Amino acid sequence: MSLEPIRLGPANLFRPATLFLLSLLAAGGLVQAACISEPMMQGQDPQIAFKDGYFNLIQSDGCNLRLTRATTLSGLAAAGNTVIYAAGCANVWAPEIHWNAASNSWFIYYSAETGGPGVERVHVVQSTGISPSGPYTDRGVLLSSYWNIDGSVFTGTNGLMYFIFSGSPSGTQNLYIAPMSNPYTLSATPVMISAPTLAWEKIGTPPSVNEGPFGFVRNGRAFIVYSASGCWTDDYCLGLLTLTGTNPLDPAAWTKTGPVFSKQPSAYGPGHNCVLQDGSGQWWNVYHANNLTGQGCGGYRQLHAQRIFWDASNTPYFGTPIPTNSLVVEDTNYLVAQYLLNSVSGTTAATTPCGPAGTLVGSPVWQNPGLKFNGTNTYVDCGAITGNDVQSTLTLSAWIKVNTFADWAGILTKGINTSPYAMQIWHDGTLRFSANWGAPAGGVGGGSWNSTISMSTNQWHHVAVTYDGATIRFYINGVLDSYQPAVALHFGVVNESMTLGADFPGGDEYFSGTIREARLYGRALSGAEVNVAAGFTHPPVFTPPSNPTIGAGQTWLVTNNATDADVPPQTLSFGLLNGPVGSGVNPATGLFSWRPKVSQADSTNPVAIVARDNGTPSLSATQNFLVTVGPLALPAVSSPALSNGIFRMAVNGDYGPDYQVWSSSNLFDWQLLTQTNAPGLPFTWSDPNATNFASRFYRVVLSP
Repeated sequence: MSLEPIRLGPANLFRPATLFLLSLLAAGGLVQAACISEPMMQGQDPQIAFKDGYFNLIQSDGCNLRLTRATTLSGLAAAGNTVIYAAGCANVWAPEIHWNAASNSWFIYYSAETGGPGVERVHVVQSTGISPSGPYTDRGVLLSSYWNIDGSVFTGTNGLMYFIFSGSPSGTQNLYIAPMSNPYTLSATPVMISAPTLAWEKIGTPPSVNEGPFGFVRNGRAFIVYSASGCWTDDYCLGLLTLTGTNPLDPAAWTKTGPVFSKQPSAYGPGHNCVLQDGSGQWWNVYHANNLTGQGCGGYRQLHAQRIFWDASNTPYFGTPIPTNSLVVEDTNYLVAQYLLNSVSGTTAATTPCGPAGTLVGSPVWQNPGLKFNGTNTYVDCGAITGNDVQSTLTLSAWIKVNTFADWAGILTKGINTSPYAMQIWHDGTLRFSANWGAPAGGVGGGSWNSTISMSTNQWHHVAVTYDGATIRFYINGVLDSYQPAVALHFGVVNESMTLGADFPGGDEYFSGTIREARLYGRALSGAEVNVAAGFTHPPVFTPPSNPTIGAGQTWLVTNNATDADVPPQTLSFGLLNGPVGSGVNPATGLFSWRPKVSQADSTNPVAIVARDNGTPSLSATQNFLVTVGPLALPAVSSPALSNGIFRMAVNGDYGPDYQVWSSSNLFDWQLLTQTNAPGLPFTWSDPNATNFASRFYRVVLSP
């Protein structure tokens, strides 16, 4: 950041001007614990860009492009929307908003009639600043030679930018790709990479349809997810193209699979989606669907969001659409349900982090702690809306004290008639895990497995079952069982209750004994995390942080205070998991330090600090906060004067950055005269050599 040169000549002319260049760092935000109630909201063709801690959802009302912003996905439902671009009432649909770091601006791609009905083309507009709210400047039509809609852009694994769209030179909607020289210019003729040739792509024809492409990259692999078959049918679905070759412009380099996401009861025609990664690294599939059959492409469609899971080969698994009213927790810990069962009375069992309380059936008895079941007719009905998005990985855990061991007796079971997953006990005192009993919709694989470790009656045991996408593991009192079966599973979806203390699919098997602290996670906990959930050891606990605002050039120091509840407390060490360039943390004290550069002004920067104890296994906690660097004012000079052969001027600006004064006699060759981090502003600077030159120019530059 600098001022343009000040020219000092024989007439002592003084002309201040400004030369301002400020770059904004793009920083991912942090997802707060929240729960999505499916569907999220009314809408269609959803696309969300996540940047600087905000989810930016763009939609069209047919005439205008509207933006909705929130810090959580669930928050979009209640957030208001604003018109950010008036595209004209020409059947405007399928807008997408993308941040382009190279141009430091946003671009919106949308489909609209161009010259009359049926003459659709993809248009692009560019923001004149860094705000997604605009204003925007029209950049025209990307491809005018034939009918095209549903334009999107992505950066390939080779670092190049590509435009993908649905086009129809001859009646069939195909998918095309073209390289771009900038976000609004194609640099070569588009190439067709997919046509609707498979049966699941041709339902409702004519015409046959491939549309709504969306490209994304993870760990060096590129994918394009797209919609297939007619949107006017219930069978509108998602397919996937995977770049298995090296050249994205080579049709043979793409491999098609599908359908990867298709209709289920209360989710008909699921499609035209986008894929995004939030600030904590979670991947999401946001799509539209109808909740009733036969509703087609009209205004009945609603927006949904579910996690995407990744297998060991770095391939996405989209899963199965979940029923209406299902709850999806956004928390990175992926704690779906937790029933502590620590009440002393009442007919409901409270749960966290969201969802309704469970209803006590048959009068189980509160034990404080725990809830005692009689093994005959008592259980807790936790409702049908919880646990439907647990489809690829999980952890089931609880404290149990068994009175009588019986086959199939349920600790925690999802489903009444069929069951995607269940944790049970067996007559020999072992722990049992069952998957996809009765073939629930969308389920892959199935069976039942027992631990080799046995438990005793009338004693408390902590039990847990985990599945990480490849291996089932049993934990009894924190000890990993030697039997760890490798099996391929994806858990199906049922719009049926989850229960505690009973297992109903295939027969009524009731639990005899006491249960407390029952939990369901949508991920596989590590052995250390299982122990933490059991309360065997304690991870460090941070003092809640603040989200400060500082100035560029100012050194910010803050100690991240953490404590260990173990007796005696363990030694903690600290590390920086995520932070802006130039920041660091003292491993012994947790002192975080950072002096933002001038180029980092006017930015929001996520910071993640980890504290680890020295136990075995080592437990850790993460502290997340945001550091905002405020805008930086342009340096100013005043009171220039030449007296007794000495030139003087006053320099003013924001406190924090270093102030450099440079000089030149020809505006080409510059020399640094001084650099200071003045404790007080303004400060006076003088040049005793000014009169040694016929003309001398000065400029003030902020650094570092």
